[in-house]
Amino acid sequence: MDQIKNSPFRLESFTVIESHIVREPDGMGEVDIDIIPKGILNRPKKNFSLFLDVIVKDNSSFTININCVGVFRFKSDISEQEMSNYFLVNAPAIIFPYVRSYISAMTALSGLKAINLPVMNLSSLKEELKKSISDISEKKQPSLKEIKKVNKKLLN
Repeated sequence: MDQIKNSPFRLESFTVIESHIVREPDGMGEVDIDIIPKGILNRPKKNFSLFLDVIVKDNSSFTININCVGVFRFKSDISEQEMSNYFLVNAPAIIFPYVRSYISAMTALSGLKAINLPVMNLSSLKEELKKSISDISEKKQPSLKEIKKVNKKLLN
C-alpha cells in the first residue's frame, strides 16, 4: 500500500479584509458571481498570498463585495511546475469554501434568507491570476498596511 504524503503546500491563514452587503427584503433573482484574483509571492519567506475580490449580486435585491486573503506556506523542495499548479489552481480552490461559508453566515445573520453560493470550478481564474502575481522575493515582507495598499491599487 502506498504511503500518503503530506502536501508541500498548505494554507496558513485566511482573513476577510473587507466585506460589504446591501440587501433588499425582496426575493432573489439570478445570482452573478465575479472573482478577481491577485497574488504576492515571497520565495525567501516561502509564502504565497492569494487575494480574492468576490462580487456577488443579482439583478435588483442584493450586492455583496468581499476582499479576502489566504496566506499559504510552501516547502523549498517543490518544483516550479508544482508551485505554479499550487498557486494557480489549488490556492483558489482551497480559499473559495471559506468565502462561500462567510457569505452564507453573513447573509443568514442579516435577517433575510441565506445566500448559498454553489460549488465552483475556479480553474478559469488560472490565466488571470498568473498575470497578476507580484514576486516580491527580493523585497522585504510587506506589512498588512502595505498589502491593503497594493490590494486597493489593484482594484482601482
